[in-house]
Amino acid sequence: MSSHKDAGIAMLLTLFALAVISTLALVIIKKGHNAFEQNRMIIKRAQSLAIADGAIKATYPLLLDENRDHILKVNGGRLRHSIGGTNIFVEIYDACGKWDLNSGHIDILNALLLKLLPTGSKTFVRELLKVRETNAGFKHVNQVLALPSSKGLDLSQFIKEITVYCRRPQVDPTSSSDLMRKVLHPLPRFLSRPGPGHTFEIKATSRLGPGSRISVKAFLNITNDPMNPIETLSWQSNY
Repeated sequence: MSSHKDAGIAMLLTLFALAVISTLALVIIKKGHNAFEQNRMIIKRAQSLAIADGAIKATYPLLLDENRDHILKVNGGRLRHSIGGTNIFVEIYDACGKWDLNSGHIDILNALLLKLLPTGSKTFVRELLKVRETNAGFKHVNQVLALPSSKGLDLSQFIKEITVYCRRPQVDPTSSSDLMRKVLHPLPRFLSRPGPGHTFEIKATSRLGPGSRISVKAFLNITNDPMNPIETLSWQSNY
């Protein structure tokens, strides 16, 4: 009787052990699958970054081409490249399509803020002008978020319309957003001029599946140096 009881207990312990082992196996398999998916995603994101970077670098010959402006105008500032067999569009705009924080004309700033921040912008403008009158000035558009008067103001759209790479008072409407063109329309014509074609904002986005979307934005300066004709001012991504 005792042997049958011991056998029954042993059987129950065996079944329990098998259940535990099966559960652990499922957990290990799941973790292994998750690790595989995670590694696959890391690889896809790295590939997307390489494609977007490569697409921007593929525009270098065009930036130095004497027919660059005509080609960009015909194509609406968007060009398609094939990088590693993947087609990707690159957007190219003169950096002066945005208002320059350090050199932009104050009338454009006031008109822009009138649309974006109809109240509470006077103090903001005053503090902004104080910063740009210093020797350092603005080095990055996000510096406006550090101004004391920026608290409580939604500057997300404003930041999209400004730059530190134009270095002149006017804005180029052909490279501007719809909002900026509306801002410029009623202003004196001398505030709207084509960009000098020295500095360009270039954007490319690559996606090789869910979760692998990588966007790269670069500001490139055309120099007069034959040994280094293109200078990288900024190169950022969400990688």
